[in-house]
Parts: sequence; C-alpha cells; structure tokens
Amino acid sequence: MNLIKNLKTSYEIVLSNDKRLLCHTMGGKTVIFETETWEKVIELTKPNNPDTLHFSKNDELFYIKNTVGTICVYDTKNFQLIKTIKSRKSFQIEEGNFALLNKPFTILDVLKINDRKQVCALNIETGNYEILTELEGTHIEFNQFIPYDNSYLFTLSYLEGVKGYLKYKLVKVVDPSVERSYSIVENLGLTNWDLVYYEPVHQVYIFVHKDYELTIMDAELKTVLKKVNLTENGVQSTDEYFVHIAASNDGSYIVLTSSDRVFILGFEDLTPIQIEELEYTCFAEFSKDDTYFLVGTWSKGFVFENNLKGL
Repeated sequence: MNLIKNLKTSYEIVLSNDKRLLCHTMGGKTVIFETETWEKVIELTKPNNPDTLHFSKNDELFYIKNTVGTICVYDTKNFQLIKTIKSRKSFQIEEGNFALLNKPFTILDVLKINDRKQVCALNIETGNYEILTELEGTHIEFNQFIPYDNSYLFTLSYLEGVKGYLKYKLVKVVDPSVERSYSIVENLGLTNWDLVYYEPVHQVYIFVHKDYELTIMDAELKTVLKKVNLTENGVQSTDEYFVHIAASNDGSYIVLTSSDRVFILGFEDLTPIQIEELEYTCFAEFSKDDTYFLVGTWSKGFVFENNLKGL
C-alpha cells in the first residue's frame, strides 16, 4: 500500500462520509485534516482525552466522546462547539463507543443509573434519556449497527458462579424509533471471545478468541459455519492481545488489530494476505468506500492508499 499521510499519535482515525475531512484522536485533542491538500483544518481541545468520533450522516455535525463520557458536538462548517453534555447526578455516561440515532442530537449509549448500567437513548440537547434495557452485568460495550435485523449489537459482561468467572452475552437493541425492544443472545456454544464483528456483505458474525481462533456464525447466531486457527495459517503465536476488528466495505478482507501487529486476512479462507508489525497498535480499518487503509498506534498514525483490490 502507498503511504499518503503520516500522523502523530492516533487512537482512532475517522473519515467524513464525503471523504473531505480526516480526523484522529490524540491524548489531549482531536486533529482534523482536509483530504484534498492534507492541510490541517483545526485542532479541537474539547473534550480532553477524546476517545470516540462520529460524523452525522449528512456530515454537518461532528461528535467527540472522551474517556470519562463527556460528549461535544461541533458543526463542520467552521467547527464551532454547539452542544456539550456531561455525566450528571441522575446518570453517568460510560466510556466507549456509541451510535447516532435518526432523531437530531440523540444517541444510543450506555448509562450508569442507580449503580446499574443500561442501554439508553440520550438526547444531548435536553439531557433527557430513555432506558431501553433491564440488564444485570458488570460492563456493556457497544459493537456496531446490524442492518440484517435493524438492531444495535452490544456485548454484556457478567460474573458467574461463586468464583466469579467472567462470561459474555450478546445483546441486540432494536432502533427505538421503530420499536422499543431488545433481546439477549445466549447459549452460543462458544468460549469467551475478545472481539465480535458482524460482516454485512456475507451476513456472518466473526468471533475472535485469545488462542488465535476465529469462529464464523450465521446471521441468526444459530449455526457455526467455520472455525479457523490463525496459527495453522502461518501466524506465529506471541503474547499479543487483540484490540480491534473490521472488514473492507466489499467484504473481501478482514482486518485484525493486535497490540503489536495488523493482520489483513482474505475473507474466503481467512489466510493472512499481509501482516505488519507495529508497536502499540490500537486501530486499523478500511475507509467506508475502501479508498484508504487507516492505522493508528499510541505514537503514530498512517493513511495508506488501498491497493489490495483483486489480490
């Protein structure tokens, strides 16, 4: 791949939907570039310690959430700060990814209310929220939107038994503008996983386990279609741990990010096409139209031109 742009520390890298703007998060700020010239547009210092970035569908709004749950909303015309919401006495906004809903300034996120964490629809403008689940667990993490059944996928962590073994369940929350309901997916027949990802082109779920094993399940989460161990496909085992998974827009490639390496796998046989060793890697994804390949580490970031098509 051809390197287009070097960046500094990049915990996350996001392109606007029209590909006009590229943003990346650093320890104390969010930096925004214009992709036609790669000139820096602005550095946003609010909120501090940015964690998660989202552009609205029309690219008119830019959302930044930090590691303690503060969310700032900017307009993208001149990047004026227009909305900010923080945790309050009545609720605490949890760290982690969130989803933008169709209603203006409304997000789907995890709130801690009366010492219990639940998935809620939160209006950033008013601070009003609606609790959508009744879950018992230690942690809830948003994964992604699932177009197959118009739901939002979360992972629920909980402790089981006297010894407190950590277990996982999947939770699907229906778009609350359509229907206020959710379901818990149990009895998957899988040991705990590090990552889960729904690949929409092939309509399958991919589970990543600590032992380099990948499990592929159907869209109904009822049938295991395939199990592959990457060590049997030429991957050398190390003490790394997996931190991120994504896929190319056309479904041809799966991207696995570990703490020390980036793996690009062919979807059909999950054989590594390219493995790059990068210290303290935290993020790697294709852009939404597969034009770019974006990689972030604790010290650097990289924007590559994607030339893998046809390989």
